[in-house]
Amino acid sequence: VSSGINAEYGGLKAVQHCHDSNDTVDPKSYVQALLEVHRKYNELVNVSFDKNSLFVQALDKACTGFMNKNAVSESSGNTGKSPELLAKYCNLLLKKSSRVNPEEEELESILNSVMLIFKYITEKDVFQRFYRTLLANRLVNDTSVSHDLEGSMISKLKQECGFEYTSKLQKMYTDTHTSRDLNDRFQEYCKNNPAPNDTLQGFSVMVLSDGSWPYSRPNSDFNIAVELRSVHDRFSQFYDKQHNGRKLSWLYNQSRGEIEWSRDKPKINHRFTCSTFQMSILLQFNHRDSLTFSELQANTMIEKDKLDALVRQLINKFNVLSSDDIRTEAPILPTDGINLNLAYTNRKIRVNLAIALKSEAKQETESAHQSVRDDRMLVIQACIVRTMKSRKQLKHSLLLAEVMQQLQNFQPSVPAIKKCIGILIEKDYIKRLEGENDTYQYLA
Repeated sequence: VSSGINAEYGGLKAVQHCHDSNDTVDPKSYVQALLEVHRKYNELVNVSFDKNSLFVQALDKACTGFMNKNAVSESSGNTGKSPELLAKYCNLLLKKSSRVNPEEEELESILNSVMLIFKYITEKDVFQRFYRTLLANRLVNDTSVSHDLEGSMISKLKQECGFEYTSKLQKMYTDTHTSRDLNDRFQEYCKNNPAPNDTLQGFSVMVLSDGSWPYSRPNSDFNIAVELRSVHDRFSQFYDKQHNGRKLSWLYNQSRGEIEWSRDKPKINHRFTCSTFQMSILLQFNHRDSLTFSELQANTMIEKDKLDALVRQLINKFNVLSSDDIRTEAPILPTDGINLNLAYTNRKIRVNLAIALKSEAKQETESAHQSVRDDRMLVIQACIVRTMKSRKQLKHSLLLAEVMQQLQNFQPSVPAIKKCIGILIEKDYIKRLEGENDTYQYLA
């Protein structure tokens, strides 16, 4: 149908100009371009063709085409680019901003528009992976515009894809409310059991359900700063009394706090928002203005490569530390001296140092896509096993059709399904019938 062809052409053309000078794509511009094309041709179908079913089908087919495969996805070499950008656009809407955020009613309307795009996305598992990570960051850092809107968006996704799709998102959302109650009880516990060394103000903890959040347990040691140790240990003792048998694993890489730098000359107090790693590095300079890299590593136990990147960030980006020994191209040596920059100046009293390293952000994106690919292989294998268990015997072509029909959150490729069949044959879940290589039999 001509309207479908025109819509697809219009959609492909609309997203061609969504790259900026650095060849990156702005999620807002990208999603709004898709929405504008859909609005234009949807209005045409509704008004001029009186919602004729053939034209509605043609429009749906065209939208599915250009919203999943276009210039942006081709330039990135990644068919999951559209769901990634859609998840990042949701993050822009639901995250607090220095600019004035829209009212809740307006945001609710925009989120309904986002669900229009989501309906046409074929790789919904990619959206889920990115949305889950970004939701986790909003909840942990308390940067959500509205917890009601977060719950509303999860409900929209649940309505579209079912309970299983949103079960982890819902558990994350529930954990935030449970953690608030836990913090209230801890504050009450501290009042009733005062300790002389509790000097930290505004201490709060989120206890996250293992398996629901997109965070992994730390695989290396970390020596938390002495100034943080007292309240850290106190909460651990409180939690052990509240929940006997449970073990806390502290995610220091997701934690942050504020420290104050007080100076006599000039008489200015700066407040730094830091990650726990940054905080532990800076607190080492409480008693000495200069330390070697090996001393910093021994005191903090931060991995060498991670510590190298953090120190360079504090020197080059934030100018809080300085060094005459560190070279740009070479790794920091154990004997290289690192100094507190006593000449530090900043017109801002509050300074945010807790900005992710560029290398980390890029690595997280690549890791997310790889994680999706790995999960898909497991999902396909599980689908094949379920199908063969119920059918007992099935021809190759019918098995391919069954798997493709059952998997709704992404479109598995034929090579991927064949690879999974081979894996399951090696694992003795299924076998080929003798004399009939195109027929499989389930092995109990």
